[in-house]
Amino acid sequence: MGFSVKFSWVLQVGPPDYLEVGKTYSFRKTGNRVFPIDVPSDVPGDLIDKERTAIAKITISSFTNERNVTTGVYLVRKLYSGQEKGVLTNYWQENE
Repeated sequence: MGFSVKFSWVLQVGPPDYLEVGKTYSFRKTGNRVFPIDVPSDVPGDLIDKERTAIAKITISSFTNERNVTTGVYLVRKLYSGQEKGVLTNYWQENE
């Protein structure tokens, strides 16, 4: 008998329509995952949408695994835009 879990630095979800730097937001994902918690601000993860578009630099502050679902909270540290957003989006789309 086994247990499947994914380890990830990136959170891929359908983000809210409006995000604000310094605010926290909740997420829910099917499947079980493990995220780094409160890592130093120079190495936070990325928030990407379902199409793998880079949205924001984030820090996961908490998560919980239940039967085949992971829920948690993340803090938005920076919103991506312009050339930076394009470069990061290309990276995530090329590495699907």
